[in-house]
Amino acid sequence: MKIRTLSSLSLFAVAACLLASPLFAQDFDESKWGTNSPGVELRAIEGPRSHDAGGTVLTYNLAGKGFPPDLKYSLWGWIPGHKPQKAIDGVSFDKSGVVVCSGKPGFCTGQGVDDPINIKTTAVLGEPKRFAVVSDDGRVAGFAEAVPFPIQATDKSCKLSAIRQSPLAEMVLVHATGFVPYEMLNVSGHVGGLDASHSPTVSPDGTWQAMLGTKAAGQDSGTATIKVTGQQCSVSITFNWGEGSAKEQ
Repeated sequence: MKIRTLSSLSLFAVAACLLASPLFAQDFDESKWGTNSPGVELRAIEGPRSHDAGGTVLTYNLAGKGFPPDLKYSLWGWIPGHKPQKAIDGVSFDKSGVVVCSGKPGFCTGQGVDDPINIKTTAVLGEPKRFAVVSDDGRVAGFAEAVPFPIQATDKSCKLSAIRQSPLAEMVLVHATGFVPYEMLNVSGHVGGLDASHSPTVSPDGTWQAMLGTKAAGQDSGTATIKVTGQQCSVSITFNWGEGSAKEQ
């Protein structure tokens, strides 16, 4: 069974003839997104990439652990700039943990018994693909995220990345890993049309992250640069924001 997101900026578009119930949106508490229920895991597994006129076509399957088998679930997606949206009612897991349409009464129907749900999509640079599987009673939820075309740089054990939080990268999540725990970093760059510097402290697990606005006043597009320097390594990234930055890869 296939789900296709028509572009990186669109919501899920589903072949409704394959579903037991139609596609519809429903409110989701965004503050709870990303918090797995105790003992629950969800992974996004990328399949082979292909190409068409719209760019690189990505294929994902979802696989879970710890989800109670006797519950009915829904598949959700969340694209930057939109609210989370329910894509399919009545999904379940096969014996190997893959999210499927079982074809059983009350569950979604694919092209056969336990038909794996293949999510087809495209993406722009730094765009996250965010998925959730949530039980109908809302008590069990698992979340997965993939960034197929990351904005990132590495130096030795350190990595710096920026993940879009808005369609035109006017807001990004900057994430640094591999630094010395508790060390003070030197964070500098050109964001929001201004040169800036900051000296945050690294977390006990060697990471640091921050939400940054990149838009410069009076401008529709531009370039942001962020550099993070620690005791053992230094990494920097440069990326475009605003009009023209959301080109599908």
